[in-house]
Amino acid sequence: MTYKHNHVVRSLIGAGLFFALAGAEAATASSFETPEYLAQEGLALVNAAQAYALGYTGAGVTVGILDSGIDGSHPEFRGGKIAGGYDFYSKVPYGPGDGKDYVGHGSHVGGIIGALRDGVGMHGVAFESSLFIASAGRAASYDAALAPGWEYLATQNLPIVNSSLGFDACGPDSAPPCNAKDYGSAAAAEAAYPLSVAAYRKLAAAGSLMVFATGNHEQPHPDFMAGSPYWFPELKDNWLAVTAISETGEAVDYANHCGIAKAWCLTAPGGGEGYPDAGVNSVRRGGGYYRETGTSMASPHVAGAAALVKQAYPYFGAYHLQQTLLTTATDIGAPGVDDVYGWGLLNVGKAVRGPARFTGLFDVDTLGYDSTFFNDIDGAGGLTKRGQGVLRLAGTNSYAGPTTVAGGKLVVNGSLASAVTVQAAGTLGGSGTVGRVDNHGVLAPGNSVGTLTVAGDYIAYPGSVHELEVGPEGATDKLVVGGRAVVAGTLRLAGGPYRQNIPYHFITAGGGVAGEFDTVTYSMAFLSPTFDRGEGLSLVIRRNEVPFARYADTANQRAVAQALDTGSYYPPAGMAGLYDEVLNAEPGEIAAMMEPLSGQVHAGTESALLQAGGQVVRTVAARMRATTPAHSQATPLWVQAIGGRSTLDGDGNAAQLRLRAAGLFLGGDAAVGRGGWRLGGAFGYTEHRVELDGDDSSSRADSYTGVLYGANSWAKGGGSLNFLAGAAYTRHNIDTRRSIDVGGSQTLSADYHADALQLFSELAYALPVGTAAVLEPYAGASWQRLRAGRFAETGGQAALRGERHDSDLGSFTVGLRGRAMFESGRAQLSLSAGLGWRHAVGDISPGRDLAFTQGNGAVFRTSGAPIARNAAVAELGAELQAGANTAVGLSYSGQFGNGTTDNLGTLYLRVRF
Repeated sequence: MTYKHNHVVRSLIGAGLFFALAGAEAATASSFETPEYLAQEGLALVNAAQAYALGYTGAGVTVGILDSGIDGSHPEFRGGKIAGGYDFYSKVPYGPGDGKDYVGHGSHVGGIIGALRDGVGMHGVAFESSLFIASAGRAASYDAALAPGWEYLATQNLPIVNSSLGFDACGPDSAPPCNAKDYGSAAAAEAAYPLSVAAYRKLAAAGSLMVFATGNHEQPHPDFMAGSPYWFPELKDNWLAVTAISETGEAVDYANHCGIAKAWCLTAPGGGEGYPDAGVNSVRRGGGYYRETGTSMASPHVAGAAALVKQAYPYFGAYHLQQTLLTTATDIGAPGVDDVYGWGLLNVGKAVRGPARFTGLFDVDTLGYDSTFFNDIDGAGGLTKRGQGVLRLAGTNSYAGPTTVAGGKLVVNGSLASAVTVQAAGTLGGSGTVGRVDNHGVLAPGNSVGTLTVAGDYIAYPGSVHELEVGPEGATDKLVVGGRAVVAGTLRLAGGPYRQNIPYHFITAGGGVAGEFDTVTYSMAFLSPTFDRGEGLSLVIRRNEVPFARYADTANQRAVAQALDTGSYYPPAGMAGLYDEVLNAEPGEIAAMMEPLSGQVHAGTESALLQAGGQVVRTVAARMRATTPAHSQATPLWVQAIGGRSTLDGDGNAAQLRLRAAGLFLGGDAAVGRGGWRLGGAFGYTEHRVELDGDDSSSRADSYTGVLYGANSWAKGGGSLNFLAGAAYTRHNIDTRRSIDVGGSQTLSADYHADALQLFSELAYALPVGTAAVLEPYAGASWQRLRAGRFAETGGQAALRGERHDSDLGSFTVGLRGRAMFESGRAQLSLSAGLGWRHAVGDISPGRDLAFTQGNGAVFRTSGAPIARNAAVAELGAELQAGANTAVGLSYSGQFGNGTTDNLGTLYLRVRF
């Protein structure tokens, strides 16, 4: 070892490098005090488990260390524990996970700060923190050996830097200086260590909290390093000096006292001496663990604790970390801040809950974080809250200085004796008690809704805001003032719902309420506020003259809005929640509320069933054509499976509708008399499912149909004149369901019936083309009446009822179809196709007259998606007749026009006997 490195070793020893045998781990554990925890007795002494129970482990915090290096190969430092650094002895950088320790001291210190919690050996105070290492260099002096390391750490943006080091190594016969006070003057102190003092200033400017050991020479004052702010006061807010007690909490003789540094000094476990297993258990260079004694071991307890506090309050700077650790320490020794132990024994379980005293101005920018000071805070100082974010005071706070809210929000849920000034960018809230309040910003009593008590006067200034929030159950924010209250500026209404004609008492004042609000801001379109002065100040809400329909976008929305409006001055009790939401709505929210309230699924179901009626006609007519003309007295029976999908586009009022149908029909017909007539009948079941686009509404109809039909054919010219006609009756069993979220989440359902009567006919002329093809121009007409029964929904405040309603729809169709036959042996294949045009008349935009079941009976009309007035008609078919008595076929028919798409596919079997 060279002479220059000996200087560094001597510096480390001067701070407390007392060696002890590696001690045995404790054998017991409590709920979260594992053997690994108990193996490092200092953890229990500083109440670390309490901090862990709150979730603070040092995660996300990096602690800088200037020492003899660190053993990066030790299992306690694996997994990226070492974030990097620089070896000034060998002049090489440390990469992540690297590290070399030339003496072993740095590894022991690093283990106390952040050794992993891995179930082996012991773990550090901040076991999930990261470590950034500077290894001391070789130089002709301590100053030159250490200063480059500090300067390097000052460039790394480190919130905490630990230095378990010392300059003053005095034995019994050594000449002064033996402690920081011995230097006599600032000039003499800086002359002794100019490079280090310059580095200290850089670390302070970088915002690092410097943690130093006081030294191990039984001095009444700390070593130069720990005591530097005595000579250089600009360092004081960035400094912590740490003296020691034993790992079991006993006094020790070796530790330098806090002395002149007592204002920034506290105590931590450094280990005892003179008994078996004395010392603090931590990492041994090269593997394993051992115990060591000295203030060098006390200092990293505090550095690790600072990492836990930094995790709890990420926005804390060096001063805030320092003050929180000092003011939450447990008083030991002489009462108060004393010359031996300073502020007392480190209590990190309390420190992670915030400061306990303001010694001066605690000026903090919360940087957008949301946090709470849980401890009771006393002292002569005050608090300034800056920046975005929320700071809550939960304790009984008796500090004497002023409180200023310069930015973000201060929430007082405990008590605060201090006067509070709320600046323009600040907000004061909470449900606690404060002193006098001068409001230039925002007052928002409660945590959401609650009562804020002001023991003195409350004075609001022009430009200020008083935010009044009402809760869902009618509770309101309150400001209770012991003195006089002066209001001004803006009253801003929040929360809700606000209800009509209820006085919201929001300010009471022992000295009366004076002044007026310049403006009241609120977003409600249909309610307006007034004030009532009595013993305090109350807000009364009344219905204004703005109609609900003003902000509706469609006819359906306007119709239901007008019906609701008739009850808006005195809402029915059964619809209170619904009216609360509508009356408190903003203009831009009304259309979205009225749309689901309109019950469009009921009108849309009528549109769908009227459209589906055409599928019945096409199904039966196709089978009739197959047995016309009657060449014999044979009796054809048929079975046909159908599947269809239809879409009715919206029209800017009603939403698009989608219909799916699946069913089965059975039928048969026979020749009657000698005039060529065939008469028949059919019965069918169809399941219809209806969905509305963009609306959580649907319906299902189980439809049972009976049909009577007849047909004849007469030879005319070179072809035949074909006629068919029929009548159908359908019983629809309808189930509707719609989910809405106006007036609370509701699922509304109804069961009712509808009856449909249909008449249809077609006249066609079949003209042979060659020997195996036919062209057939045709004209058809149909009429149907759909009678929807009365219903009443259940399931919530927005339930609707409807009376019986009739809709009539007629249609006329002209077109041309063709058929070609191909024979092979006894099999015959028939292919068909057709095109046509259909014109609809009558109720092509079906609607329902509806009313709210719990309302005042006001009826409104809701329309469904329209049926196309004009549509193209297409047909395709293929039939295979295998033998004289059996035929199977596939067919397709579709209608397209004016937003209507109707597709029907069938598979059928026809049998003759």
